[in-house]
Amino acid sequence: MNDIQRKIESEITDGDTTETNQGKTKGAVKETKSARASMRLLKEDKAFVVYWAEVFGMDSTELMMRGVRHYVAWRNQDFDLPTAEMQRLNQLIDAMENMASSNERLSNTVINGFDAMMGIMRGDNYLLEPENGDLVNERG
Repeated sequence: MNDIQRKIESEITDGDTTETNQGKTKGAVKETKSARASMRLLKEDKAFVVYWAEVFGMDSTELMMRGVRHYVAWRNQDFDLPTAEMQRLNQLIDAMENMASSNERLSNTVINGFDAMMGIMRGDNYLLEPENGDLVNERG
């Protein structure tokens, strides 16, 4: 995550608030450094936003602010790529998984081959049955 994204993330989570005193009776009031914008949503989309805001433990406004920032960053292809070490580690893990599955297939092939050879040596293989040359099944 770059510095700009960290700053935006901290502004969204912390609210980037400043306190002002409006006299002795009213106390301190927090003002956020965000602008107000209205948005029209379908009922289904509003329910979607409310649901996911509850799942992530934030209010709807914060979820929409983060969503807009995330979408713009994604469209600009501004996202973290794994380091070279992580890419190499993922490559090695994939190679090990491929080798394990290849070894399993080879093992099954060898076992099936030896089973077939043992069957031929015992004489109970369907390939050793005598035939008369006819392709018609003769079951009298």
